[in-house]
Amino acid sequence: MDKENQLLQQYSQNQRNFSGINLQSATLIAERLQEANFSHADLSNTLLFGSNLNQTLFLNTNLSGAILVATNLTDAILIEANLINANLSGAKLIGAQLIGAQLTGITIVGANLSNANLINADLSQTNLYKANLSWSELSLTNLSSANLSEADLSHARLVGTNLSGADMNGANLQEANFIGANLSAVNLKDTTLNLNSPELLAGILRQAAGDDTDKQNLAELLLMYRQGWDYLLTLNHPLAEWGIETIKAIASSEQKFPK
Repeated sequence: MDKENQLLQQYSQNQRNFSGINLQSATLIAERLQEANFSHADLSNTLLFGSNLNQTLFLNTNLSGAILVATNLTDAILIEANLINANLSGAKLIGAQLIGAQLTGITIVGANLSNANLINADLSQTNLYKANLSWSELSLTNLSSANLSEADLSHARLVGTNLSGADMNGANLQEANFIGANLSAVNLKDTTLNLNSPELLAGILRQAAGDDTDKQNLAELLLMYRQGWDYLLTLNHPLAEWGIETIKAIASSEQKFPK
């Protein structure tokens, strides 16, 4: 009996603990394996397309190179899992726990990660195009050089997150928290901004200022006084109008600016 059939037979007999199992390069298409325990298992290069992995435990599991396209990973535990070069496009990861997960080089186009916990995860150079990251916990996460274009990051927490060089073109950043985030060289063109975020507005102004010290100082004022758009509107500063127009120019055409 091959390892796939053996696993499915054991699962059908109500076995759920498959900790440490070797399923490297296995094929498990559209299977129901919810609430199973695959902690410390080797599922590298495994094909799990369209499978139901709801509430499944993947603690410190090797899923590198795995095909998890269109899988249901709602409330799954993927803490410290190795997902390097895995494909999670279209996957449902609502409420998933990915604390400390290795996600470098993964493809996760159009995935739903709303309310997911990705604290301290490595998502550098990851393709998150049109991913839903609303209300997700991304504090201390490495998103450097990630593709976040048209992603939904509304209400997400990005405290201390490394976003250097990330492409956020067209992303939704409403109510997102960027305290202490690294926003150097981020593409923020056509984004829907959180106008109350000093870090976000200062990041825009810093990039536009270049080596102009006076313009850089305007950005530092927002950070110093922890203020956003309303403060900039009323600020008695010779470059305040420049700051207002700079932010307006980079924002989405659908952005609503209080007057």
